[in-house]
Amino acid sequence: MREWKCESGTFSGYETENCIHISGIRYANSERYGKPVPYKYNENVYECKSSPFGIQLHSVMENYISGVEFEKMEQEENCQYLSITMPKNINKESKLPVMVFIHGGSYKNGGCDLKYYDREPMVKENQIIHVGINYRLGVFGFLRDKNGNMSNNGLFDIIEGLKWIKKNISSFGGNSNNITIYGQSAGGDAVRCVMLSKGTEQLYQRAIIQSDPIGTMYNRENMENKMLEELNQLPIDATIEQLKECQASIAKNITEKGNPKYMIFAPHFGIDPLPKIEDIPKRLQEIAPSHPLFIGNTSREVALFISSNKLIRGLSSIFLTSWAIEGIIKRISNSIYHNPTSIFAKQYADAGGKTYRYVFSWGENDSFVGAAHMSELSLLFGGSEVVGRDMGMGLTEEEIYKQGKPIRELWSSFAKTGNFKTMKIDGVIEIQKL
Repeated sequence: MREWKCESGTFSGYETENCIHISGIRYANSERYGKPVPYKYNENVYECKSSPFGIQLHSVMENYISGVEFEKMEQEENCQYLSITMPKNINKESKLPVMVFIHGGSYKNGGCDLKYYDREPMVKENQIIHVGINYRLGVFGFLRDKNGNMSNNGLFDIIEGLKWIKKNISSFGGNSNNITIYGQSAGGDAVRCVMLSKGTEQLYQRAIIQSDPIGTMYNRENMENKMLEELNQLPIDATIEQLKECQASIAKNITEKGNPKYMIFAPHFGIDPLPKIEDIPKRLQEIAPSHPLFIGNTSREVALFISSNKLIRGLSSIFLTSWAIEGIIKRISNSIYHNPTSIFAKQYADAGGKTYRYVFSWGENDSFVGAAHMSELSLLFGGSEVVGRDMGMGLTEEEIYKQGKPIRELWSSFAKTGNFKTMKIDGVIEIQKL
């Protein structure tokens, strides 16, 4: 097995037919609730074949989508690991474009090595390097610091991971001056927050934001203060189980009526390294002219979140009530996703940024979960984990894989050059340059 030596250590991984995987490189370490500190290995060669997930609870929604059971997976409090996938024919002089994926999961679930995020299709078809980053979740990453004050430690983790990539990826055949960060849902929001954070300009060249629930990120102060107060009732050395129970209690006792209740854990604006919300336009003036942006939504975002309700699914199949269900989907999707995304995209373009706005419509007329939240991920990552489930829409793995190829080409084309070969795929996606 080939070894890869970089400034932070020497690593080996495993090979498949088309790719090389180095999975589970520690990029940082931290004290509980502390900021991440860069990690450096000693002179040994480290075999990296998997990365532990961050501490998290069961996710009903993600179990419904792909059958994943996070509570049965290896978890670690200090989960600052990243994983690299490369084409098999790569060498250290290749200088391939780099795509860095930040996973979603409402800032409380997920991990970069989740089977649902199969990096191979993108890598082997488009000759890029793909990196995934793990970061602290929930009460561990997005609530308090060591002094009991509000903090953004999970965001600091992601930024530290990007610093590692910037410094080391050339040793793996990547181009450290051609890095695209992208993410979906909370991962898309994390990309936006990285962009808005001070001092991140040199860590990436382009950004892709998918289905960012921007509408949940306003008027959060009252909710977050209550959450922080409950967490601070525990000592800093509380057990993992106590902290899990606390997180479950926090989620259970949310009383907010507005959009913030749909994503209770998230970065906090006005807390280092993020600007205040009213200062976002000023920050965009600093970054937009030099960082092209590709941003968008699926056409029926919230269809996913109501699709597991059997009563609603039944009503959607009845002519007299189907229009009402679709009206609810449109209204909530507009409030949380579409309208805030359009506003942010226009702000970015007005600030001088090369901006592309997309709408993803694959399957919107074929299934209740067609063009729903996360549906584009099935095409980007091969879709093997949704076959036979609602999100698979009755398609075989081969059919999903084949239909995803042009989408993977679009994403990688933007990552390589900031441009697209086509702006529309009928029945799948339409892109508009703002």
